[in-house]
Amino acid sequence: MAFKIATIKGIPIYIHMTFFLVFLLFAFIFDITPFPYGFRGVDPAWLRYGFSAAAAIIFFVTLLLHELSHSFLAISNGIKIQGITLFFFGGVSVLENPDDKAAVEPSKEFKIALVGPLSSILMGLLFLGLNYILFGTFYGAALISGSIEVGNLEIMYGWFSILLFLVGALNLFLGLFNILPVFPMDGGRVLRAWLATRYPFQKATEIAVSTGKIFSIVMAIIGIVFFNFWLALLAVFLYISAAEEGKAVKTSFLLENVLVGEIMTTDVITVEESMKLSDFVNFVFQKKHPGYPVVKSGQVVGLVTVDDVKAINEAERYAFSVKDVMRQDVLFVQPQTSALSAFEKMNTNGVGRLVVLDGNHHLVGILSRTDLMTAVNIRSGLHGNNS
Repeated sequence: MAFKIATIKGIPIYIHMTFFLVFLLFAFIFDITPFPYGFRGVDPAWLRYGFSAAAAIIFFVTLLLHELSHSFLAISNGIKIQGITLFFFGGVSVLENPDDKAAVEPSKEFKIALVGPLSSILMGLLFLGLNYILFGTFYGAALISGSIEVGNLEIMYGWFSILLFLVGALNLFLGLFNILPVFPMDGGRVLRAWLATRYPFQKATEIAVSTGKIFSIVMAIIGIVFFNFWLALLAVFLYISAAEEGKAVKTSFLLENVLVGEIMTTDVITVEESMKLSDFVNFVFQKKHPGYPVVKSGQVVGLVTVDDVKAINEAERYAFSVKDVMRQDVLFVQPQTSALSAFEKMNTNGVGRLVVLDGNHHLVGILSRTDLMTAVNIRSGLHGNNS
């Protein structure tokens, strides 16, 4: 679950709910960690909380800048960005058309993936350099000495030095860590781009994913041996992400050049908008499909599923019709639409089926997630037999 917080240069910025968990965690860690990696010695408590929260906020602003560097370079290379989402372990820039050939062109992916870690390293050096210029040290505050007055309160300015050091060190670590060839981190994508100049894209992805899994396993073992819970958790997260990314790329490969009209269900069962919900429930039991296009005078006016009916109490369903619960914003595709684009449309909108209309907006079929997965499984078997 994510919500929009801003738009920068036409790019929507979203924050996932898990982001707040890690933000509070970072602020808490900064609060309880002693010099030079935290503010445990700061008094009074509200000032300690303020420095800790400020460090967390500035760090996550730099995370956003990291993602924006990816997005801006992608846009300059003709690749559209759907948005940026900040979540538990950082952020992700989402391509508008992931099946676009320009998005996976090796030279472009290499540059776009590499710019993120480089921007983090640059920001890290910038904060550490600023710390040196202002306070004469790169590493935290060499001596917590000197003060400034804020109202009637005297604040040791050495803690500002630690603030700069923390944000700088974290960005430097993030940039260097992100360059590791662990897919789907930036380093893994750089590796995939390099491999794609020597192998087909699908093969390059498989090698990058396998390399990422091996690195993740090694990280998990190190985390367990040294009782580093967060390293082990990060390793598990990266392993799962690599596996899911590999599946997504394989699905894209298998749906390549497949049209909706080739795999859609043409024997479409429809329901009238005037049908009572009590009758619709019985209808579902007979036909054994979870969702149906809704028609009026032969024209598609909505889509209704079993989930839509659940909101109405069972005893009251006789008093409601399909029209009362159907979704009127019908998502549709045409038979000549690519199956991959239809798949992305389903994922983007969180739906399990799309209505298929011809050029005259007449119903000619319905495309479900099951239809897509069946096509993937069949083509996967054929591809395997040919390899």
